[in-house]
Amino acid sequence: MPDLEVTVFNQKLKLSYQENEKERLINAIGLLNQSWNRFSNLHGKVSDLKIITLISLELQDSIGDYEDNIKLKKKNIDILKQEIEEKSKYLQDTIEQVNKLKFEIVIKEKEISKTESVLDEINHELSQIKNNIQAHNDK
Repeated sequence: MPDLEVTVFNQKLKLSYQENEKERLINAIGLLNQSWNRFSNLHGKVSDLKIITLISLELQDSIGDYEDNIKLKKKNIDILKQEIEEKSKYLQDTIEQVNKLKFEIVIKEKEISKTESVLDEINHELSQIKNNIQAHNDK
């Protein structure tokens, strides 16, 4: 593991880290030092331990905010999942209704086709009867 020499709260430290964690470590140290500098007006007035305690409390409060935010997002995700399931079921029901209507249309088309055939036969027979009547009258 490589080592990194850093300054945290005006203290020199040598930290070991995993290569893929270096950037996160540097960012975390930067945030801690920014917090330290924000309380610079207290240096010399209160102990470093009190300043570090204030920074710790502030960071813990931030963690709580993040946890609340994560819980809220998980709740929103659960609500969205439920809405998706409901809409999916509605869509599935609609698809089933459409398929039933398609089937009914096919049946009706077959009935119409049969009716047209019967009408064609009747029309043909009527034509023959008409022709027979005309032929009989022409004699």
